[in-house]
Amino acid sequence: MPSDRLSRPRIVLLPLADWDPELRARFEKPGGLGRILNVMSTLANHPALFRRWVIFANHFLFKSTLAARAREIVILRTAWLAGCAYEWGQHLEIAAADAVFGEPEFSALAEGAAAPLWRPPDAALIRAADGLYVDASVDDATWEALRAHYDERQILDVVFMASNYLMLAMALNAFGVQLDEGSRGFRPGLPMNGRRPSPTLAPMEVHHATPRLSPLPDAALTPDQRELLTKARGHLASVNVLDTVVRHPDLLRRWLPFFNHVLHKSTLPARDREVLILRIGRLCGAAYEWAQHVPWAERAGLTADEMHGIAAGADAAVWSDAHDRALLRAADQLHRETMLDDATWTALAARYGTEQLMDVVFTVGQYRLVSAALNTLGVRLDAYLRACPST
Repeated sequence: MPSDRLSRPRIVLLPLADWDPELRARFEKPGGLGRILNVMSTLANHPALFRRWVIFANHFLFKSTLAARAREIVILRTAWLAGCAYEWGQHLEIAAADAVFGEPEFSALAEGAAAPLWRPPDAALIRAADGLYVDASVDDATWEALRAHYDERQILDVVFMASNYLMLAMALNAFGVQLDEGSRGFRPGLPMNGRRPSPTLAPMEVHHATPRLSPLPDAALTPDQRELLTKARGHLASVNVLDTVVRHPDLLRRWLPFFNHVLHKSTLPARDREVLILRIGRLCGAAYEWAQHVPWAERAGLTADEMHGIAAGADAAVWSDAHDRALLRAADQLHRETMLDDATWTALAARYGTEQLMDVVFTVGQYRLVSAALNTLGVRLDAYLRACPST
């Protein structure tokens, strides 16, 4: 690994002259995006997605609470776990410039938390990235290690940063984004990751007897937090996942445009979107995500038998449509391989255009991110939610 990654792109690079005018203006203005990277020219094929995701992505790269050293440890470890040569290559340069990393650090990132180079705060970050990738969660010992070295907002940035860069790795791998000129990928001889999320379904449960971070009660909200939640909750009086993440209002504010894109504004039919969301939630054992989206799925036309079939997987008897099976296999492959194989890509492309193909990957990535946050933070079901089935 990454010998199984694509040697040619599946999505063409869009020339700058053909970009959406708003995106092009952002690139061309002083202090804009800088040089055109292949990832940008790929995402520019879906300007609505690109505009909304980049607000969230820029939080981690430029505005998070983590120092450059911590940030690059999380990103590079995630890139290595995901076998994403493009992400690794981009952040070799950034880590060298911003965190003064060199070959000892890069080799130690592949070796893992036990490498002698790492201090306890660094090792906690690596173990967190490992848990979020393999188990869509952070175990108790790692959580306590994070709490010993980082504050509440920094820990939220760790959880969301690792999951965002895993989502980006899914996209870079699945779209076949090639290295930029002058960039290098994994050094020959670097030990590669052999760990994967388990093919066995995770138990469907709310993790942890009590929340690790509790939702903020309305009485404790600042005016800024109250304004954010009023907008984000819509007609609901509370939403525990949002009421928890609002502890870091800058993170929530920058996440919401992308969150809303995936849930309300993507190019996917509602039924297809809910198949993907429920399947990735089930793969991660995220009871809260399943409970939240069963009503959405019902409104989109999915039957009870089909929802049982989502839990059972693509080979369940209820799936007679090849497109439904391809959606389920896409969620499975992105979760376990951070990749889509040729058969699944071709099956999806038989019905979808470029923007819809891109929305498939980012929908799975977004709701894997949500699942990992729910699992790690121990978010409880809201009072209005039905408990998840035992499937």
